[in-house]
Amino acid sequence: MSPASNSPKKQTLWINLLLGLASSLVFLAAIEGILLLARVRPLSLTEDPYVGFAAGQPLFIKKTGTDGIERYETNPVKLTHFNPQSFPVKKTPGTYRIFTLGGSTTYGHPYRDPTSYSGWLREFLAEADSSRHFEVINCGGISYASYREAQLVAELTQYQPDLFIIYAGHNEFLEERTYRGARNLPGWVRETSALLDRTRTYSVMRRTLRNLSKNPEKKSGKTQLAEEEANILERTIGPVSYTRNDTLRQEVLDHYAASLRRIARLAHSAGAQALFVSTPSNEKDCSPFKSEPTPGIPATHKGKAAHLLELGRKYLDDSNSMEAWLRLDSAAQLDPRNAEILYQTGRAAFELKHYPEAKKLFRQALDEDICPLRALTPMREIAHEVAKETDSRFLDFTAIMEQKTQEAQGYNILGEPDFLDHVHLNVEDYGVLARNILEELDHMGVIHPSRDFNASGVEKVRVRVLSRLTPSEEGLGLHNIAKVLNWAGKQEDAARIAERGLVKDSTSLEAIWSSLFVGASLERHGKSRESLPHYRRALRLDSNNSETRRLYGEALTRAGDSTEALVQLREAEALDPGNPEIRRWLANLEFNRKNYSEAAAHFQFLLRVQPGDIEMTGMLAAAYVELGRFDQAQALFEDIAKRSPNSAQVWFGLGYLAERRGNIGEAIQDYGRSSQLDPGFIAPQQALTRLLGGMK
Repeated sequence: MSPASNSPKKQTLWINLLLGLASSLVFLAAIEGILLLARVRPLSLTEDPYVGFAAGQPLFIKKTGTDGIERYETNPVKLTHFNPQSFPVKKTPGTYRIFTLGGSTTYGHPYRDPTSYSGWLREFLAEADSSRHFEVINCGGISYASYREAQLVAELTQYQPDLFIIYAGHNEFLEERTYRGARNLPGWVRETSALLDRTRTYSVMRRTLRNLSKNPEKKSGKTQLAEEEANILERTIGPVSYTRNDTLRQEVLDHYAASLRRIARLAHSAGAQALFVSTPSNEKDCSPFKSEPTPGIPATHKGKAAHLLELGRKYLDDSNSMEAWLRLDSAAQLDPRNAEILYQTGRAAFELKHYPEAKKLFRQALDEDICPLRALTPMREIAHEVAKETDSRFLDFTAIMEQKTQEAQGYNILGEPDFLDHVHLNVEDYGVLARNILEELDHMGVIHPSRDFNASGVEKVRVRVLSRLTPSEEGLGLHNIAKVLNWAGKQEDAARIAERGLVKDSTSLEAIWSSLFVGASLERHGKSRESLPHYRRALRLDSNNSETRRLYGEALTRAGDSTEALVQLREAEALDPGNPEIRRWLANLEFNRKNYSEAAAHFQFLLRVQPGDIEMTGMLAAAYVELGRFDQAQALFEDIAKRSPNSAQVWFGLGYLAERRGNIGEAIQDYGRSSQLDPGFIAPQQALTRLLGGMK
């Protein structure tokens, strides 16, 4: 039989296959249509592919006002993270409703909504286009990352949105989570699952199977997050919990991209648009929060780089930029991923006016920060790509701030005075962002600015917004920034900001901490007397603050006023009797003032807290000597001598005890041994001179 005779059969087979496939597609399309009419939403809109969330309360709840009009208002339980906001349940015809989303920058930190970029935008819109009504609802949540913002957008789509403005990126590493489930899946499986999640049919099947599962959370393989964020920082003294993890870094970036895509799809599903805004950071005036050496480099390189870093810092402090650059550049060659070395090298390049090189180094330092509290540089391009991919809008606010800085300073490196800290802008620059969003809305055809809206209109808005920021509120904002910087170990930066805050506000309770930061900074520079007025101010504001009294007592001790220091430290102990730091200072002060019985009681307490502490044991033994309790002193000194036989101080104590007991020969031997162990220790030499009458 010839091959040609099989052609009709083959054609029939192909036709049947195509008809079967077409029938299946029509059937699936019909099911999709039915599920659409039934308002079934695909998983791509309702769930995060990386993490799960505990059931929580909505951001907005419905309330009826005294005028009988129903409004959505911020849920009171959410006011710890969000500004109070309100808008009508029924959107009036012609109203354009904008929701702004992001973290604390969108919130308006360190201030509130009226001076945030949302507050500025509200005023600009009313001034620029009176032909329609605009609503700007600030949904910025303190410490909120993009995945929580996506979860929030899922709620906001119910409220007739027209536009979502998303300013996200700085908080992506705040919350502890794992990506084990996603990490264990091959790439093609993740991509196929993402496509299927966009269909309602597959989503219904997935939900059904999950409901039949005995443990849906475990089956999902996703980290389950609490209703509100529980960031790593709240559970630590500082950035100590963060360690270098390049795998996690890439997974966070992937999650960030997925969250932005989900936000765009959610917006479009509600007939709204999405505008993504890039998030600039303080590059020049914010050192890394935590640094680690480059993985895998030899220990000799680490040590040499650390030494060169120390030398470079000293040269920078002495304004010798070239010598600093030579040391720091060498350190960067030895340890190329050490964030602190990169930052200090950037400082040297900046001082030498090598601005392109400085910019590059500052950005590298930001990306190598082990505690990334600033948006990583790839996030800017990710937001841009997601905007193009999802037919959304993108505003490159980073480029805008760089251009502004270039025109004002002659370089495009971001820093003070535009930034108050690592990411938060000053109020004027929140206005710059709002003005550029306004221009974007003009390009989108959303607004039609009137001819009257010109420079004078902008100035009217500026005066209006700035009048809302009272000196007291400005001071409170600066106090809060100082607290965060001090927590992060940036004590000098904290003191500098605190000093500015005290100029604006020196009477609120928040001024207590700023006063302590400034006082502590002065003490670090050897200016104990100058620190005292700051501690006294803090004490006036709250006389029951044990920490204030402790720091004040310590400063008084260093300044030589032991009488008043003793009063303050005794008051501090009465307020916080279990505080070892207070008891340690009191013990030494009482001992130096020859109040040996009181000193002994404090040393005994400290040894109960930290048994075996050699220094405290020695001081207690010394107090026993002065109290004539020689046998107890002897037992303590001998115990220390067994544990630390080469301690010059211990043998000096034994010599003093022997001298007090009248055993002069034994005393001379002990003093001599102490002097041999530490020739620089003057006390045993003086004792020997006294006992021997000048003989060697």
